[in-house]
Amino acid sequence: MRTALALLSLTPLTISSCGSNDKAVELRFSALVGSEPFRCGTTYADLGAGTELTPVDLRFYVHDVRLLREDGSEVRVELDDDGKWQNGEVVLLDFEDGCGDMGNADLNDRVLGVAPAGPYTGIRFKVGVPEHLNHADASLAGAPLNLTSLFWNWNAGYKFLRVDGRSGSFEQWRLHLGSTGCTGDMAGDARCTTSNIVDVSLEGFDPTAQPVVADLARLVEGSTLANTGESPPGCMSGPMDPDCAPLFENLGLPFGEMPAGTQRFFRVP
Repeated sequence: MRTALALLSLTPLTISSCGSNDKAVELRFSALVGSEPFRCGTTYADLGAGTELTPVDLRFYVHDVRLLREDGSEVRVELDDDGKWQNGEVVLLDFEDGCGDMGNADLNDRVLGVAPAGPYTGIRFKVGVPEHLNHADASLAGAPLNLTSLFWNWNAGYKFLRVDGRSGSFEQWRLHLGSTGCTGDMAGDARCTTSNIVDVSLEGFDPTAQPVVADLARLVEGSTLANTGESPPGCMSGPMDPDCAPLFENLGLPFGEMPAGTQRFFRVP
């Protein structure tokens, strides 16, 4: 798998414009399955509750990226607009290479921008699409929000995280994470009762020198990778779908009466 560099543009929270000491920085994101590199179409054994999984899609949106300083303060990312992978507010990270029927050959695991000089000791970011962008018409939106494969319906919004695959228990297993309980229209005034935005905070490493790891094995830990009853295949974020419970727990999201735990999908190297 290609491990890539992510360039982040940052400004201190108390400053609204770039400073004279800003420079290009690099943050690497890496997709792994335990200790193995993520490769689209590769079969991995002993995942979830003990079955195999052949993933054919792994994509997610991130926004609100901040780097942490040693004194506990943080600086916020000001993202560039490259016309393809990021629009100044949201970045699409894409680790599939088109091995599935809903993907594409292009990969992206970098975020572009500038930052004040470090050093840094951690990173915070959110997985998802900001509410004010989440309910536009994907067929009319600009990149990276123009992929209908990452959009649900007219008001539910975007799939913040998409994982598709074939498991040893279910041929069409998937995890599609997005907001639920949404009402409104595509004019931007839809509202959702459950946002399902994932907050990630990783400390104790230099994010400009070491990769942030997205570990699929940790994401599916405890899941049967099957399908229960008459529910949609895998987990489609339905608030009553029991197949979602272990996945939401690993994402640090509340589910039903289960309170939010500690997210495990993203980790330090």
